[in-house]
Amino acid sequence: MPFRFPLATVLNLRERLEQRELLLLERRYAELAAVQGKLWEAAQNITRAHEQQAQDLKRGTTAFPLHLNAEAIKALERHREALQLNLQEAQLRLREQLEKYRQARQKRDVLEELRQQQLDHYRREQGKAEQRERDELFLLRLQHKR
Repeated sequence: MPFRFPLATVLNLRERLEQRELLLLERRYAELAAVQGKLWEAAQNITRAHEQQAQDLKRGTTAFPLHLNAEAIKALERHREALQLNLQEAQLRLREQLEKYRQARQKRDVLEELRQQQLDHYRREQGKAEQRERDELFLLRLQHKR
């Protein structure tokens, strides 16, 4: 009789749930990377705006363009602050998803370990049964020779 794990359906479900949580985790990592990229880009824009402002000051530009540039820098900094909040939220979502994945994996690991223990037990019992059959055959042959 072949080995049959009575909780195979539950194990399959756990494997699918773990896979789903892993996909969500990968999505969270991608979201975090996207926000980090936007944040880096915002920082670059601020740096360029400051450099432009410095060049304008060296050239002796009138007050109006300097004022516009200063307002643009403030807007860029507000945008960067909003992205910082987005980054914190993305990090929180990532941590939460990482915990969900860890729990799903742990639940699957428990069932997998139980399955392995039952399989090992089944193999030991099968080995014992096969040895009994060989022993009985040997005894039968031995009795038959007499």
